[in-house]
Amino acid sequence: MTRFTARGISAFYGRKHVLDRVDLPDLTDNQVLGLLGPNASGKSTLMRCLSGEKTTEGRIAIDGETRADMGHDGWHHRLASMHQSPPNPSALLPTELMWSTARALDLDISDQELGRQIEDIFKRLGLAEVALSPLHTLSGGKRQLVGLALALMRDPEVLLLDEPTSALDLHWRMVVLDLVRERLAERGGVVIAALHDLDLAARYCDLIVLLHRGKIIASGTPSEVLTPANLARVYRVETRVTADEDGRPIVHVIRPLRDFETA
Repeated sequence: MTRFTARGISAFYGRKHVLDRVDLPDLTDNQVLGLLGPNASGKSTLMRCLSGEKTTEGRIAIDGETRADMGHDGWHHRLASMHQSPPNPSALLPTELMWSTARALDLDISDQELGRQIEDIFKRLGLAEVALSPLHTLSGGKRQLVGLALALMRDPEVLLLDEPTSALDLHWRMVVLDLVRERLAERGGVVIAALHDLDLAARYCDLIVLLHRGKIIASGTPSEVLTPANLARVYRVETRVTADEDGRPIVHVIRPLRDFETA
């Protein structure tokens, strides 16, 4: 069983304090945590801190071990990230990118099994028909799906997704998040996803952290976090929150709030 913890996470760009002692809820197998907040709230910086790409204060651990305990290679065999920017357009084919990445990572898997895994991921993400098309011929959405395929190929215990659906239409947003939940059910592990879509977060996340100006405003279940008061404070919008047939919150945005107004 995987256990992921992050405590006291602070980060700076120069002298600018962009994250201030962020404590995430402890995560265990099959849990998805959504990071929500407006632009410049600190979501992407937090994701870079969690992955080890950015220097941070605080403690981040998988099953009690930090990146320093495991070393770079050990950490990145257990944790994979999908960045907000998709793979760069190039003459590489998606299937070539998958194989070359697997070689670079020295994955402990046979060529036959790796080939089956790549084929399965491409099929489930609707990439089979473009597997032999150069990346520069693909849309931003398709390249974003290739980025997700690269992360999933590693079968990580911790999967970090930074805006994984930003370039996708509604159908593919749901396909992607359905697949993420299916992979958790099949293989275990935890997922942390920075998202913009409040209703998708409510639908797919077990827990949500709401960030604003580098601090946590609210943390808990979707129903606990997605309240009119929290949304007014962070997004400056008036909302009405109802529930679907499964009790998940649905956010109805009524109007923007002016700075001096409160909901």
